[in-house]
Amino acid sequence: KELSTIHDQYHFRVVALARGISTIIPQADETIRPQDQVFILARRDDMEQLMKQMRIQDRGISRMMILGGGLVGQRVAQLLEKEIEITLIENNHDRAEELAANLEKTQVIEGDGTDANVLVMAGMDRMESFVATTGDNETNIITCLLAKHLMNRGNREVQGAQGKTIALVDKEDHLVLSSTIGLDVVLNSKISAANEILKFIRRSELLSVAHLHGVDAEVVEVVASPGSEITKKPLKKLASYLKKYEIIIGGIHQNGNWEIAVGVSEVQPGSRVVLVCSSRNLRNIHKLF
Repeated sequence: KELSTIHDQYHFRVVALARGISTIIPQADETIRPQDQVFILARRDDMEQLMKQMRIQDRGISRMMILGGGLVGQRVAQLLEKEIEITLIENNHDRAEELAANLEKTQVIEGDGTDANVLVMAGMDRMESFVATTGDNETNIITCLLAKHLMNRGNREVQGAQGKTIALVDKEDHLVLSSTIGLDVVLNSKISAANEILKFIRRSELLSVAHLHGVDAEVVEVVASPGSEITKKPLKKLASYLKKYEIIIGGIHQNGNWEIAVGVSEVQPGSRVVLVCSSRNLRNIHKLF
């Protein structure tokens, strides 16, 4: 409440907090503490000013290193090599030669990406982003931590930028842990596949599902069905249900406009709604919509 009063010129909602290894779907009386990772939902028009208020610099990426030349690593390189400078490290000799022949603008280096000397020789200290896509969870996590250290130019340059890391992991237990030890983004293919299956099963109502990195929470976009509970009363009258099942309504698209949801907001049939909920309570959304 206090945040929304102080910054009433901006339209945003704090929709999730990562506090240590705990996930919090915040209610109005929640207090943000130092070191909390904060997830904010906002209108695109307000993002620039919000980022300035939070002293976050919007920096583009021009150089990226990819570890692992499997299907994922190769595909990432193919999608981005025409836009940014890509260096790909692959340990297998035959695979490295195949990638070098198939990738047009990507520099392919054969070597052990877990070796700091190999990373340095490949130009890691110049990179702005590092993506680990090998088939080994521990390798991806450890190399991302190593890359984070090597990319951190803050120790060598005034106002130096800190590179971003992305790790591909298969074990869901590693998701929250990885975010608490300094990794920027951790992707889990099983969760991504489950989200796609969920969209397919309930495609008439559910538009999209995305897992929030580093927390046990999902972002869901859903259409309000005629006669559904969410359309019968203002959101403040659903507060007890939303609090019980850790659901927060973030934004509503109706009458051609997106608006940030507040207590007096009323959802009309057919409106698109963006909400955040804890992963374990995903099934309780359908009772509202």
